[in-house]
Amino acid sequence: MKEIAIYGKGGIGKSTISANVSAAFGNQKKRVLQVGCDPKHDSTRLLLHGEVPQTVLDYLRETAPDKCRLQDIVFEGWRGIHCVEAGGPEPGVGCAGRGILTTFELLDRLGVRKSAYDLVLYDVLGDVVCGGFAVPMRREYADEVYIVTSGEYMSIYAANNILRGLKNYDAEKHRAGGIIFNARNLEDEAGRVKRFAEAVGLPILASIPRSDLFAASERSGCCLLEAYPDSEIAEMFKDLAARIDAAPALYPAAPLSDLELERVVLGRDKKAPAKVSVPIALDAAQAPEENQFFSKNLVAREPLHGCAFSGAMGIAVMVKNSLCLAHGPKSCAHITYQSITSIGRKTLLERGIVLPMQVAPPIVSSEMNESVMVFGGIEELRLKVKALLEKKPEVIFVLTTCPSGIIGDDVETITQLATADTKIVLIKTDGNITGDYLQGIIEAYVTIGRSLIDKTVNPRPDTVNLIAEKMVAYVTPENYKNIKALLDALGLHINCRFLYEAEPEEIKNLMRGSLNLLAYSDYMGRTVRSFLEKEYGAVFLDAPFPVGMEETKDWLRQVAHFFGKDHLTDGIIADYETAYDREIAALKPYLKGKKLMVVTYNHNIEWILKTAVDLEMDIQLVGVLNYSQDNAFATAYRDQIGELVLNYNQERRRQDIDRLKPDLLLANYISQDLDGAVSTDTIPLCPEAGFMSGVRLARRWCDVFKLNLKEGWKQDEALYRKYFA
Repeated sequence: MKEIAIYGKGGIGKSTISANVSAAFGNQKKRVLQVGCDPKHDSTRLLLHGEVPQTVLDYLRETAPDKCRLQDIVFEGWRGIHCVEAGGPEPGVGCAGRGILTTFELLDRLGVRKSAYDLVLYDVLGDVVCGGFAVPMRREYADEVYIVTSGEYMSIYAANNILRGLKNYDAEKHRAGGIIFNARNLEDEAGRVKRFAEAVGLPILASIPRSDLFAASERSGCCLLEAYPDSEIAEMFKDLAARIDAAPALYPAAPLSDLELERVVLGRDKKAPAKVSVPIALDAAQAPEENQFFSKNLVAREPLHGCAFSGAMGIAVMVKNSLCLAHGPKSCAHITYQSITSIGRKTLLERGIVLPMQVAPPIVSSEMNESVMVFGGIEELRLKVKALLEKKPEVIFVLTTCPSGIIGDDVETITQLATADTKIVLIKTDGNITGDYLQGIIEAYVTIGRSLIDKTVNPRPDTVNLIAEKMVAYVTPENYKNIKALLDALGLHINCRFLYEAEPEEIKNLMRGSLNLLAYSDYMGRTVRSFLEKEYGAVFLDAPFPVGMEETKDWLRQVAHFFGKDHLTDGIIADYETAYDREIAALKPYLKGKKLMVVTYNHNIEWILKTAVDLEMDIQLVGVLNYSQDNAFATAYRDQIGELVLNYNQERRRQDIDRLKPDLLLANYISQDLDGAVSTDTIPLCPEAGFMSGVRLARRWCDVFKLNLKEGWKQDEALYRKYFA
């Protein structure tokens, strides 16, 4: 069986030539299959006497995968030629290239190429040789590739692009069969095609003249070989078919550069345009705003840490009285749902703490399937949005996944469905196309802020906002309680938690907060702060939620000073200092002199180091790992640390343990290979805020040494780590 692909620019007559080549083979009583790979699905029309067959893609829209049958999509034309049309979406929607991929996958699954064909001819649109339309030229399909062109420059340009695509697939193997010249009666047309053919090293297999016979045969609803079998042009097609059938010499794909192509075809030397060498002056009205915010991953061009869609969804679900619609396959919504709810389920199971938004987040899917990816998903998305509007949520968030981004769905139009009761907010993340998990978080904060915050709202006295609390953290409810207790002591009111279990009305009135308190000064927190400062003029305290005694003292004094409540701080601090000193005195007998090793992703561990120093522990080594959320480690306790290693390599941890023999290892993750080598405890990636952070962690260290967990109590130790780490 010979498989050939005939490529050419749309409208160049490629399908007419393909049908007549198939007809010439059919005249020889050859078994022929012609597969039309063009969304116009008109490749086999002349072979079927003007009838339009059901396309493969339309068939797949209506038929379950287990019900698909080959005889439903293969139609018999003139001379017994078998005809298949791939089909495609309406112009401007979906992805025609994905449709070609889908067609070939179905044909392979149904075994069409195992049939006893002498020739399989793929008639392929060649204007853009993208991944889908390039399928027929893959090595597992076409043995030979032929290119149809006229003398029009853009037709030759398309032919050159087809050679570029073929070159990408072929290294040593040669599959370019030659050029089929389909004339348009242009000035110097034959000369242009000849010069191009010589330049790329391909023969011109046939020169088909422009003729009224083509139009006449089309009016009759048949190919030229059927309508005018004795014509001179019919003989040309018979000769072309014979040359293809006779195992012709094949050539390497040797495309020209764009500049070479213009020189060869048009006879014009052309230089690359010079770049602008002077600054372009823009007035204030024309100057673009610096309104894009990027994750550390994208800025540093690191490997992706997760998916932007998932990150954005994790933020959007925190807005109360809203629904989140994932525009993508069910699997995207399902996996993200499981990711978001995992911490809620674990917290409820292990600690009895209910986190409502993380146990049953309001996520639904547009249920994008293969058909939608080909034909476009806007109508299905509209229907889903209209169904959700009946529930009358205050906000519907529409978040896009990779497939919707790849096929280019015009999702912006969905916002027009908003009603007086429901606002529709589009968060374009497009899965990994937009970036990593953190980039998705940033996109969600920025988009939700721009969509809901009212800039005209005036601040109120003694009112604060809490900014950028972490959704995936055990400690967030505890931190809120601790921070609220400090604010209550100062007589301050919390206006909005942006974004953590916030009402849309609270987000709208964010500007009522006179002061914004950032939960974490990591990369995410700093980016959210930058956004609110630049676009809303929000006022921030310079310090994030404090962790440990010294940080909390400074933080409390700064907040009190902003609101003119300095007189309240000394009494609050004195009470906590007394409690802290009492705790340190109680723990020191168990921890003084213990050798400590720290390996951490956290770049702020001052609260741990201060506690260890106050307990008079021996800090042997601190290894700081690279962390996608931050890159700003600093410490005031450098002199108390034996070895400080930045960009620490996790693989050397066991070697350092064997070398230093610490009594206690602190790390964010404890690997199984450390069993028995050292006592360990976990550093929370998100520590508890407030005065007592360090001593509460130190209580656990004390328990490690007071309880002999290694002697026959390994199961108890595992449970201890599970429930208290």
